[in-house]
Amino acid sequence: MDSSSEHPVWSRNLRTARTVRGWDPLRLAQETAYAVGRGAAETPRSLVRRIRDWEAGRYGPGERHLLPLARVLDVHPEDLAVGARAKRVEADRIRATSAHLVSLDGTQGGTDLVPAAVRAARTARTAARSGASPDVVSAAAEALQVAGWLAFDADEHVLARRLTSASIVTARAGGDRGGELFALSQLAMHDAHEHRPSQAHQVCEHVLDQKLSPRLACLFELRLARAHGQSNTPVRALATLRRARSRFREGAGDHDPPWTWWIVDSELTCHEAMIHVDDGRWDRAQELFASAREHCPPHHPRGPLIYAVHQLHALVRLRAWAAAQEVLTTAVVPLVGQVRSGRVDAVLARTARLGAEASAPAPFRELMRVAVAAAR
Repeated sequence: MDSSSEHPVWSRNLRTARTVRGWDPLRLAQETAYAVGRGAAETPRSLVRRIRDWEAGRYGPGERHLLPLARVLDVHPEDLAVGARAKRVEADRIRATSAHLVSLDGTQGGTDLVPAAVRAARTARTAARSGASPDVVSAAAEALQVAGWLAFDADEHVLARRLTSASIVTARAGGDRGGELFALSQLAMHDAHEHRPSQAHQVCEHVLDQKLSPRLACLFELRLARAHGQSNTPVRALATLRRARSRFREGAGDHDPPWTWWIVDSELTCHEAMIHVDDGRWDRAQELFASAREHCPPHHPRGPLIYAVHQLHALVRLRAWAAAQEVLTTAVVPLVGQVRSGRVDAVLARTARLGAEASAPAPFRELMRVAVAAAR
């Protein structure tokens, strides 16, 4: 009987990957030492002894050697990791994928990213169901939340709601309160978008009854303000928004979840504008959308484009054709082909119909046709 079958899986994986490449332990030691770099504290010959111990299953590669080994052998680090470290590697892999998708979303919009995000979320959820660590479950909840957000931006709202709800359930299962709150805030955002103020109100009031940091309270008061605005109580909505701004000015705290980085002044301004949209005050709404554009981080073009198309819609409502054409020329047409966002497409389509019904000037209608065509 081959005694190697009694070795741990990770040690057998290491030996198999080495022999497939046709390397002896010395060659693997040389390649690994080179990958570790100048900080390596041992020579290739001393590393040979470690490799033999790893392959014998006596102990596993430490943090310093795990990633270099995986790189030179062209295997996944999880295949060589031991116990809890393997689970940390899996969680890190899931989170890295989510972070990459979020980065791409800010520059190119969510529409084209949905299929990849859904696949990643399903894979992560499968990993979370198989006796995974809380960290893996938390990472899976984040993957589902990110996929839900991208589906929302793509205007795929049934899918967005399903993914966001799955994120809430998964975060609860893993005891990740921060992840659960993020997904709940996304659900309230979705309720506001679909004009379900009573549902958004219920979510926000439930969360605001709990002890929250100022930044988290700001987020849910922001969602609550939108719910008040859609419930025909604009005065109450603006009062709640002022309270959210006051919380925002208290700054981020040490215990805030890492995802709260996106709560910025331009987001608060945009939501204030939407409250005025719900109240039919298009003049004030367009001023606030313009302000949100001015204060939006420049490296994420999706944000400025969203604000610009909403400002454009408000200006068309006001029949302010010259101002609308300027926004269309300077802020919408240059970005609309670069950013693929179903939300943008939907607002542009509504604005084009409104302009046609209002007999907008011919140059404006032609520019609208260019913008709508570029968005497809």
